[in-house]
Amino acid sequence: MPVGKLLSIKFSNFGPFAATASFSTVADIAKKEKLQDNTFIVNDFKCIKVTYIFGANGVGKSNIGKGILQLKNILSLSPILASNHPQILEMSVLGCKIVDFDNPFKFNKANADKPTHFEIEMFIDGVIFTYAFDIKHGKILFEQLTKKKRRTETILIRTSPSFGDIKLKSELKSFENNVSVVKENVLCLSMAAFLNNETADKIMQFINSIEVVNMASMKLNHITRETCTVENIRKYVKILQRFADPTLLDIHVDFNEKEIEKSKMTVPDLEDRELVVRSVKLDIASTHKVYDSHNQIVESSKLPFLQIESNGTIKLFGILPVIFNVLEKGGVLFVDEIENGLHPNIVKQIIALFISEETNPLHAQLICTTHCKELIESKVRRDQVWIINKNDRGESSILRVSDIPGIRAYENNGSKYIDSAFGSMPANIFEF
Repeated sequence: MPVGKLLSIKFSNFGPFAATASFSTVADIAKKEKLQDNTFIVNDFKCIKVTYIFGANGVGKSNIGKGILQLKNILSLSPILASNHPQILEMSVLGCKIVDFDNPFKFNKANADKPTHFEIEMFIDGVIFTYAFDIKHGKILFEQLTKKKRRTETILIRTSPSFGDIKLKSELKSFENNVSVVKENVLCLSMAAFLNNETADKIMQFINSIEVVNMASMKLNHITRETCTVENIRKYVKILQRFADPTLLDIHVDFNEKEIEKSKMTVPDLEDRELVVRSVKLDIASTHKVYDSHNQIVESSKLPFLQIESNGTIKLFGILPVIFNVLEKGGVLFVDEIENGLHPNIVKQIIALFISEETNPLHAQLICTTHCKELIESKVRRDQVWIINKNDRGESSILRVSDIPGIRAYENNGSKYIDSAFGSMPANIFEF
């Protein structure tokens, strides 16, 4: 896995963002407060470890995470669409088409015929890469990849859906002989990576490694055989004991695999083979201390974890593998509604894991949306906090607190937010 950092991401004509929404993790070095506490050096500039996105309900905070997922999905689906294999395209798990990922701004008729723009800037193995593309009605209208080490160089440029309008340079030049595999609804970068171009593959791996989770609908998708090693379970139990269930002694996870669908191959096959789809059912049990009348531990009891534990405890167990995986690899984690179902002290401990050099030596990045004003009190840098607003026409915009005039260092930004200083909260939401 390539070592990479997320520098910025942009969307336009996507979800509630009619105009360009630009979000960055690069520190505003003009703002000197607590620069050493929450930043790390990337090349000639500083990046932020923990970033907060605030805003009222319905303004579009979650759409930053959705945009990252859309970007990942379009990149991942391109090789599948390029195959044009009917059975693969019809499989239920891949039942969406690339046209489903446009999602233009819906409250202005003019936007329906405008492209949706995605752009991501990242630092990978000593090089800054900026990748962007425009998509409209399922067709790729524009695609560009630049790299910057000492100077900026465009190594991929595409100006129409046709592969004939793709020009490649430098590390992507080797893909030139295969560029005809790029169809109008397929991204060139994806196909270059699929056909083993090293640079394209490195960029794809980094983008696909960005984790996006929603605490409001947190599932146990990250509880896998790989994340439930003996050592990892020991770490999870220790945290759950401390913050959620002091009686907990151990957690046992069984993975029961079951065949759910079998179908014949639609292409000629000499051996008459079948496609088999399987599902894995999780059985999770927990062992607990049992006390006597003198408060002495006399035995242990094994119980069904998902039945006896609270929703918050289950959510915490579900996100712990993601957190430790990102910390271990120095990756990027986007958490929507980070405080949903979790006690504020637990949220602060999660954030502390990313800020601490001891627990985060590889400088993993955490981006979280939240309504919890305590998270942006006076100990937080102004460039860590972004505010999303929505106007009367349904158009959302995002602004960094460090760019708002009159907000000084060490002010209580949480209270400023609640007091509508950032324009995010109506003064009286129940006034009719």
